[in-house]
Amino acid sequence: MPAPKIISQYIIRQFLMSFFAVMLALGAIILLFDVIEVMKKEAVSSFGFGNILTLGLLKLPNMILTILPFIVLIASIIVFRRLTKSHELVIIRAAGQSVWQFVMPLLLTSFIIGLFSVTVFNPFAAVMFSKYQRMDDDRRGTPHISSSQGLWLREHRDGKMYVLHAQGLLQEKYELKLKNISILVFSDQNTFLKRIDAAQALLHKGYFELKNARSYENGKVIEKEETLEIPTELTLGKIQENFASPETISFWDLPEIIEFFENSGFSAHPHRLHLQSLLVSPFLLMTMILISAVFSVDPNQRRGGCALKISGAVVSGFLLYFMTRITYALGFSTALPIAFATWSPPLIFALISISLLLHQEDG
Repeated sequence: MPAPKIISQYIIRQFLMSFFAVMLALGAIILLFDVIEVMKKEAVSSFGFGNILTLGLLKLPNMILTILPFIVLIASIIVFRRLTKSHELVIIRAAGQSVWQFVMPLLLTSFIIGLFSVTVFNPFAAVMFSKYQRMDDDRRGTPHISSSQGLWLREHRDGKMYVLHAQGLLQEKYELKLKNISILVFSDQNTFLKRIDAAQALLHKGYFELKNARSYENGKVIEKEETLEIPTELTLGKIQENFASPETISFWDLPEIIEFFENSGFSAHPHRLHLQSLLVSPFLLMTMILISAVFSVDPNQRRGGCALKISGAVVSGFLLYFMTRITYALGFSTALPIAFATWSPPLIFALISISLLLHQEDG
């Protein structure tokens, strides 16, 4: 039986007020520390305080997504302690409401917040974080793409498969240069057709421009050309997304990017892992609500130990977050399957919390 509508609305309103208050407070602290950190590295007179503040603001949405589980945890602790201190929780229980009836509205609210953060706020945060990285690269004077380890690409087009390898690449503003490039052309039956080598190549819209190219084909003389154009569907943006962190890619663009990377020979493992971590985030927020309820909702309100209970809730929340980071790192290194690395920590903590709440409620 659900809680009466007026009680649910009251609890949700109290939670949302605490949620936004905690988010604003932690956001302001994070922004302050980020600004101070940049000011340590850059002189305000040379870089400008406005640019320093802009860097902090561009990074802030991504940081809010990172600390969102703690915001939900702290906000729910505040709500439960406020209800307990004002004896409203006693009155709610005296009215015949169980712990599940007044925890369920917070679970549903946290789930909606998680959905909103993934589907709406994440695309905004991804755009802002991408601009932050570009601005930070410009501040440091480093190119957006630079690699001495080379690049491998695979592309299917016109009934053929093109495998491209470049020993080095460098982005200068909006121009991508590839060095010591080799292109292997195969038929759909994996039959080798020809090889093209070039000292340098430039990526333009819709094609690669190869400089000093040599074409090797069975039974034919080596062809030398000063410039040679090879059509491609690759763009600078798609190559940048492969080198950029998954956090700079919107939730809605991740499935398409993953499919493109796999078809082009890129490894899409980090992006698959990030996508799963986004999908599990609403359930992670619900788990934080359950953890706070375990330590904040006690049938016997005369036991005391308020500070100890709050400390236990915070420590448990940090432990859950720490476990998600460990399993995420193991999943990133392919030591764990992606689904296990992202879903197991919140699932385990949720089951433990539900068991403890059932024990507290029913004995």
